[in-house]
Amino acid sequence: MSANAGHGVGLLLAVVVIVLILTFVLPLAGGLLYSLIVNTIVGFIVIFIVNAIFGLGIKYDLLVLIFIAIFGLLAVGILIILNLLGVSSGNKPRRSQR
Repeated sequence: MSANAGHGVGLLLAVVVIVLILTFVLPLAGGLLYSLIVNTIVGFIVIFIVNAIFGLGIKYDLLVLIFIAIFGLLAVGILIILNLLGVSSGNKPRRSQR
């Protein structure tokens, strides 16, 4: 079994590393900021693992990464449901014009 992750893996890892660095370098302003950062990191990890194990074919484009960065695990659930319903963020083939 091989995981075809595409170019989004590098961007995903860079975002996770930046968030981890910011978590330890910046002082946290209460528990809300900490829980938002943890939710984002867990969201990135879960979408990568689910995509690699189940082969859903979710592309790691900028829209998906921003969506997960903002909404975390909720976004992962929505993306999985949309993928299972056949909705993708990729370009759709154009119809031939006559």
